[in-house]
Amino acid sequence: MANDLESLTKTPLLYTRDNMIYRVSERFLHLTGYEECELMGKSLIEVDKLLKSEHQIAFQDIKDSYYLHIFNSNNVPLEVKVSSDILDNEDHKVYHFEEQNNLALEFLLTNFGGSETNKNGSTAIFSYPDCILLSHDENYIPTLHLMGIASDNPIGKCPSFSTSILDLLKRGTSFHEFEVESRGSNGSATYWDIDVKMIAGDGTKQYAVTSFYDVTEKTRERKLLRKQRSEMEFIVDNMSDAIMILDKDGKYTYVNKVGKQVLAPGNPDIESDHAFEMNDTSKEKSSFEDTPEQRVLRGEKLTKHIVIGTSELPTTYYECDGTPIYDEQGNIDGGILIYKNIEPGYKIEEYRALQESVEEISMYYASFSHKDYKINYLNQFSLKAFKEEWPEIKTESDIIGKNFFNYYRTEDLEELTQDINKSIETQSSYLHKLEFTKDGKTYHTKTIFQPIINQNNEVEKIIALGIDISDEELANKTMAKLLKAQEELFINTSHELKTPLTVIFSGAQLLNLYLEHDSLEDHREDIKSVSKMTIGNCYRLTRLVNNILDISKIESGLHELNLSTYNIVAIIDDIVDSVSDYTKSQGIKIIFDPELEELNMAVDVYKFDRILLNLISNAIKFSIPGEVILIRLVKKDKHTVSISVTDEGIGIDQQNIDAIFEKFTQLNRNLNRIAEGTGLGLPIAKSLTELHGGSIRVESIVDEGSTFTIELPIKRIDTTNSNQAHKSSMDRDELIKYEFSDIYL
Repeated sequence: MANDLESLTKTPLLYTRDNMIYRVSERFLHLTGYEECELMGKSLIEVDKLLKSEHQIAFQDIKDSYYLHIFNSNNVPLEVKVSSDILDNEDHKVYHFEEQNNLALEFLLTNFGGSETNKNGSTAIFSYPDCILLSHDENYIPTLHLMGIASDNPIGKCPSFSTSILDLLKRGTSFHEFEVESRGSNGSATYWDIDVKMIAGDGTKQYAVTSFYDVTEKTRERKLLRKQRSEMEFIVDNMSDAIMILDKDGKYTYVNKVGKQVLAPGNPDIESDHAFEMNDTSKEKSSFEDTPEQRVLRGEKLTKHIVIGTSELPTTYYECDGTPIYDEQGNIDGGILIYKNIEPGYKIEEYRALQESVEEISMYYASFSHKDYKINYLNQFSLKAFKEEWPEIKTESDIIGKNFFNYYRTEDLEELTQDINKSIETQSSYLHKLEFTKDGKTYHTKTIFQPIINQNNEVEKIIALGIDISDEELANKTMAKLLKAQEELFINTSHELKTPLTVIFSGAQLLNLYLEHDSLEDHREDIKSVSKMTIGNCYRLTRLVNNILDISKIESGLHELNLSTYNIVAIIDDIVDSVSDYTKSQGIKIIFDPELEELNMAVDVYKFDRILLNLISNAIKFSIPGEVILIRLVKKDKHTVSISVTDEGIGIDQQNIDAIFEKFTQLNRNLNRIAEGTGLGLPIAKSLTELHGGSIRVESIVDEGSTFTIELPIKRIDTTNSNQAHKSSMDRDELIKYEFSDIYL
């Protein structure tokens, strides 16, 4: 009966008696890649483990049919429909395995599977919603170890991520989450940027392409910066003066502890109206326009402005210093007010408490004499930094009494001391920013120099409070670069889409007009022309969209090579033959002059075609009839081959040489035709060359021509163990139409 069943079906079959395997069909062996001896005599439970389906459903529990993923002997996931039939009694069964044609899964395994998918992080493919691991790159296992998850063979299993990550994967939507905390079995925390792209498969199947990026160090640095800021707020909160910050509308955005207790007792949510009555020195109530808030918001800078506050507490005299805050456009954006209690009896205990509070904070704190700049105190954080910079400093005694500016970095010490002396005269703070390089790394700091006034209204000393703002500056520069790149992408894409869409739309309108007048036959030649223009502009649109996707994929580190060993001379010769019709139609001659007849080396042939076709299309754009394009191949040494494309066109000005490999750069070098393009071709060619481990350069003389040269490493791979040659969805003729779509021929 088993033979009859196999003759009636082409489905892979697995025969069991009492849940033990006693027969397998040839098609089942072909499907799974296992030998018959590896399966015979095993139980269904053992086959569950072998095919890694145990975390989905047990084979012996399948009654009618069930869709699941199994893994062949090479750990490649296959989606199959499994059903069972009873042969002669319930203990004698045959299992049918019907492989499902899942194009989405094939696409994901081709583009995101493999060993070198993600150079900057780790990428894995999970089924959804059961979260079965289907494939991963070579960085996935080290990523699990970094998370504190020990798993050397996770394929086919549900991941043992922390709850915070598992909850994200169960969303079922695409997302990008930053700084997700993961705690391992030892309790240590790591932090990850997680990117999930949900891909719909056939039927109800979905897949989650998940990328993990380790941001633990950056996150810990950011948390440290937040801690430093919190500690600084703690210092300000414990100062004896009332410090208040207001916005441009007169609403207070920050009030320290003293301000809440003294100026607004019982009202911690103080706004622009005080809980006490503010009088001038004549003890008359100040008008609204004359309050310190309104004066500062008009642009006045207040120094030692005397006000009298009256409330349920005794009348108190305050000295108010106020400074406007300006935005980048020079408009007033708010203000800072500092109220000092100038009643007799300055509390020295508060200074001692302040000194104790700054001893252990993670920022630089030092005080020095305002006359001779001699250091009289520094906290442990400052002492540690000084020891690292100057090895001769061992203890505090080695630096106390020394000139503070012997150890403080500045580009112009004379200018800095002049500014500090001005702050002493005005009894106001001074902010000094500095950028410097140490051990090849750039640092940014800001230091607040604050004169300390005693009860006699005299400057007693200077406090220097330093903060490392390197991360903040780097984040600002990164964000500015990102916003600029997004703006360039939007502007260039909008412009480049408009031209082909206009041509296609105009052609459609013309065809519609012929249809309305029933004159298609009369305008056959026009229709052919419209069709040709439409097809050409469709190629241009495809090239534009694909180039944008390619440059994004390259910058994300998701491009990979599919290397095989080829005769590179034969490949170039085929390319030159394929484009000869294009060059002949324009009266341009193209010549390939190799130094040798054969050179076998490993390349991704599809990506190499794109590199060379891009350089040839550029040469055609900027050549005129009668000129020659020369392609040369020279073996520089046993490790390097040089391939150059030379044209006799108008050349490139030397000041623009470095710019041509930047995104969206188009130089107006053409003579008698409009050279269309997105400005992405050369950047992509450069990236694909570098992906091969090579380099690209250009030499050019204006009005004489240009030579683009790529140098590639000569390496070979064992074809018996290498990936098969990459099969592009486009053959070479289609690729030429695609790459040459912005040349009007």
